[in-house]
Amino acid sequence: MRVFRQAQKSTTLDDVIVATDDQRIADTDINHGGKAVITNGKFTCGSDRAASAAKGIKTDLVINIQGDEPMLSPEVIDKVANCLIDNPKAVMSTACSRITDISEIDNPDVVKVVLAGDGRALYFSRSRIPWFDSVIDQVNADSIKVYRHIGVYGFTSEFLQVFASLEQTPLEKTEKLEQLRALENGYGIYIIKTSHIFLGIDSQEDLFRAEKMLENQR
Repeated sequence: MRVFRQAQKSTTLDDVIVATDDQRIADTDINHGGKAVITNGKFTCGSDRAASAAKGIKTDLVINIQGDEPMLSPEVIDKVANCLIDNPKAVMSTACSRITDISEIDNPDVVKVVLAGDGRALYFSRSRIPWFDSVIDQVNADSIKVYRHIGVYGFTSEFLQVFASLEQTPLEKTEKLEQLRALENGYGIYIIKTSHIFLGIDSQEDLFRAEKMLENQR
């Protein structure tokens, strides 16, 4: 519900809908004044589920906001959406922030991304990219730009359905990263950079960290 409320603060979104296969999640959302869609089918990723939920909705863009990003800010949602609005050639966008904690660089739960000069993604990985010597200290790490991927995707409505129609690709299956499906099929992904702090919930430890961070913000 925190992620839902953060999304509602966006100035670019016309509506916020929770897509889930769990009636308990849908009921919780609806009981708190939200909207929910029960999606049926075997989905390999959140974007496939978003595509199913978006069918029949007349809209130019769909922003897939992952529910495990409680620190996600509405400003980042707006930037991801505006990246597509401002670039008519773009069909997909997402976000990243620079990693400043060297302990995250080799954490497979922290997805890394490398960028081309025009702001498009070259590759995403759970491994360390770009490569550099593993024996480093914080001083040296400060001069190395490593970016973590943030779990929010922007799609043109048309491309979201195209994306969902594509078969899973070898790299997508290997890395377990849905965005690689777009890259392997030759579609560019534009990326906005942000300095906002993010923490995806991939473990019980992450949940404790997020709760502590949110408590400190009060």
